This record gives sequence, structure tokens and C-alpha cells, in this order.
Amino acid sequence: MTIAIRPRALALGLVASAAALLGPFPKARAQDAATKTAETPQAKPEAARPDEPSFARDVAPILVANCVDCHSAGRQGVKRGKLEMSSFEKLVAGGPSGPGAVAANLDESHVFLRVTGDEEPRMPLTNDATLGAKAIAAIEGWIKAGAKLDPGLDPKAPLKSYAASLEDVARARLEKMAPDERDARLKEAGLDLWRKADPSLKPEMETTEHFALFSTLPKERATATVKAMESELSTIRRALGAEATDWPGKVCLHVFPDRAAYVEFQRTVKRRETPEDEEGDADLKAAQPYVVVVAPPDVGETAVVAPRRKSRRRRGADAGESGARSLPGLLTEHLVRAAVLASGTPPRWLAEGLGVYLANGVDRGGGAYQDLRRAALGAFRRGWATQATDVLGGGEGVAPEEFRGVSFALVECLASPRYRSVFPAFLKGMREGGEKLDDVVRKVYGVDRETFLTETGEWIAASYGGRR
Repeated sequence: MTIAIRPRALALGLVASAAALLGPFPKARAQDAATKTAETPQAKPEAARPDEPSFARDVAPILVANCVDCHSAGRQGVKRGKLEMSSFEKLVAGGPSGPGAVAANLDESHVFLRVTGDEEPRMPLTNDATLGAKAIAAIEGWIKAGAKLDPGLDPKAPLKSYAASLEDVARARLEKMAPDERDARLKEAGLDLWRKADPSLKPEMETTEHFALFSTLPKERATATVKAMESELSTIRRALGAEATDWPGKVCLHVFPDRAAYVEFQRTVKRRETPEDEEGDADLKAAQPYVVVVAPPDVGETAVVAPRRKSRRRRGADAGESGARSLPGLLTEHLVRAAVLASGTPPRWLAEGLGVYLANGVDRGGGAYQDLRRAALGAFRRGWATQATDVLGGGEGVAPEEFRGVSFALVECLASPRYRSVFPAFLKGMREGGEKLDDVVRKVYGVDRETFLTETGEWIAASYGGRR
């Protein structure tokens, strides 16, 4: 007998409108009274000279943006890595490998060794990201100058109590600029990234209110693409919440003409090798947020700019049944994926699934998404409980296509009319980490994991079983 998932009553303020496709994705997390007291803002430290490294100004914002969420009490960085970085005192003390920071000694400062990759595993692990050269240089300069805490600050106080986020720092800097100066800086930063990938390429910039597209595309296609992204932003915001998409300034969309330039971009900017199946990437925590992809073949993307509405057109007619994807769809997938990962510590499958789910809406279906559904159906036929559990657990050893397919299927199920009204509460709970799955499923749906897997598997069998 099938046991239907029974949504429980949600806490005040979390009941979602059944009319919305996806509800809000709140940024704030509930904190207990002790945490609130501990994170009372500290008195401002004495200002460091511009030529003198400052932990509060130069280093703490980097650590808060990239490290502290994972390396706090109860999180994986403490449970597995035994390294807590929530305060200056704990950061300096370090973990099993040794002290985090030693004055004027880079070789013994293990936080520095991890972010440079001189010690494994390289950090941060989250979001498939590595720190940029400027961020690493800031940490290096601070350690060389003595690894000191600014005068007036309590070494036991949480870093978050006195460190502005990188987004806040960037936003404050942008607010001081005139619009023309902002666009000039944006263009300079975008062209600099292209020069690192291939100095011979001469991209043009097309802008809207929230995006700046850098590409060598024909002008008509470039204009249609950036307009499509601007149009899609309202849907993304309904799905993730306005705060999760409140980026400082415009997001750069880098569209390279071939894979060689994309691979070189990853080597020089992200300092990593690129898997053969990778189609794009994004970093919304960077000082200049960006999405980068390889331009797919033109599949008539001017049609994608039109508002979403019901049509008699056969599903998949925009992107084609051959498996081709549109450029706006590809950009949307990686933008959404990065936005989810940047707004907490959600599991990778949820970010992957939401990215594909919203890209499917942009492309209005198509062969590529049918292939992913077939991959999910294949996983169901081989034993959904086992296959889905592997994906929910991080996907180690799972083929990339199957991981994406199962992730997409799970999100498509949970955002379907049957469960849509409580999907926002599920999203909020999962922002706290993949290890919270059992608690979130029990709180939101009122069932255990076994029933959750049974119900999602039966939905996939019923919804995908008849597709060809």
C-alpha cells in the first residue's frame, strides 16, 4: 500500500502559496539565544593603515564568505576535519594538522597551506570553488606581517560579529561609484578574465539591469541572450527568494566560443582541470560574480525571450528533440546552481536539481531533459532506494549523467502540484546541510526517509514511465 506523504502544519510565516511555482528561499537561519548573544557586533577595531594588513578588513571577510559556515560547531568541517574557524582564537589554534596560522611562517600555517593546495585536501571544498589569487595574497600578507588580530577585538568573538561579507564590501564600493564608472569597471574586469583565457579573443559587452554578457556571438544572438536572462530572473527569484539573488552589481555572463578557451579559463582563474562532461561553471561569491559557459549551437534563442505561456507547440520544440540546449537555458542552470550553493550549505544534488529544473523551464523541455528523465527512470528500475540514496549522500561513484538525472527528478517531483505547497519549507531546511535530510523530511512531510524514497520513486515511475 502506498503511504502518501502528509505535509505537516508549518511554522508561522512559512506557509507557501499553492499558486506559486516555488516559494521563497529565506536567507536568515534561526539561531538560539546563545548564538545571538555571542554574535553581538563588536566595537570597531582601530583602523589599520592602508599599507598594513588587517585581519578584520582583509582576511575575516574572506573566511566568513568561504570557510566559517562549514567550519563551525556541528558542521562537517568540525565533525570530519576537526577544525573550527568561527573565532580568531580557534582559527589560530588549528586542528589535527597543526596551527591554522603562525606569525611570519607560511610553512607552518595550515589554513594557508590548504587554500593554496600545498596540503591536501585543498580548501574550500564547498561549491567546487577555490580562493582567487587576491584572496590568497591577503591571507599570505597577513601571516607574513605577524598574523595579528586588530587592536580592540576579542579573539573569542565570532568572526561574523565584525567581518563584513564580501558581498557587503563589494556593494558598498559600488554604491560610491557613478553608473558610468560602474560599467567601466565591469567591462575592465570582464575583459581581464577573457585575456587570461585567450588574449586573441575580442569580446563585446551587452548589458541589462542585472547582467553583462561578454561574448564573440553575433550581436542579435548576444542581445537576445542577455534579454532572456533578464526576463528569467523574476522566475529565479520566485524560486530562490530575492535575498538569494541579491548580488552586488551585475553578474557577468562569459560565453566562450569553444571549449579550449573555457578550459584555459578554468586553469588560469579557478586553477583546476575541467572534466570532459562539464558545460559551464559559476562563482557568485567572487568580488565580481560570474557565470561562464561554452556557447552551444544556436537553436533559435530569440524565441526563448518570449514570455512563458501555454502553447500548442509540442514539448521540446524550442530546444529541439535532438538533445541540443539553448544558451539561456545553459546559463540559467549554472546561475541557479551557484546561487543555491552560495546561500547556505545545501547538498549538491539540490543545487544541481534546481539548476536543471529551472533550465528546463527556459528551454520548455527538449531532448536533453528527456535524456535526464530516462536516466532517473533507469535508476528507479535498478532499485530506487539504493540509487537515490547514493545521490542524496553526495553522489560519490555515481555517473555524472545519472547524478544529474536523479537530482532533476527529485526536484521535479517535490515541485510538482502534489507537494508544491511545502517545497519552500523543504528548501529552507536543506540549506542547513545534506545531513539534515531525515529531520527535514520528517518535519515537512511527516514521514521517514524510507517512505520519502518510496513516494518519490513511485512518482517518477508514474510520470516518466510512459515517456519515450
